[in-house]
Amino acid sequence: MEIKSQTDHAEAMAAVFAALGQSSRLKIVRLLLSAHPQGLPAGEIQAALEIAAPTLSHHLDKLRQAGVVVAQKDRQWIWYSVRSEALKQLIDFLFEECCTRNQVIATDELRLDAESDGCCR
Repeated sequence: MEIKSQTDHAEAMAAVFAALGQSSRLKIVRLLLSAHPQGLPAGEIQAALEIAAPTLSHHLDKLRQAGVVVAQKDRQWIWYSVRSEALKQLIDFLFEECCTRNQVIATDELRLDAESDGCCR
């Protein structure tokens, strides 16, 4: 997906947040991350999370549409895995503007502040 503007980027990130904003989907992503990078077949996800097959299919489709997971068919199974790059983009988006509001602070002071409070700059 090519992002053409800052607004498009924010909308794309909002779609990812929306997909992750449901507890079952968040559990699916966490489970898939535990099996990263190979992922898990749908049946194992279903068994581990005790989600009905149609409901799981719905959640996986929402995550796939948002670009969070990918599906790969292997004979009769469909394997799902997390697109770690999508999660990295989400984190990067959140921290894009970190510590940029107060630009009047001297560079040395900013560096000291960053070391003391975990700031990303």
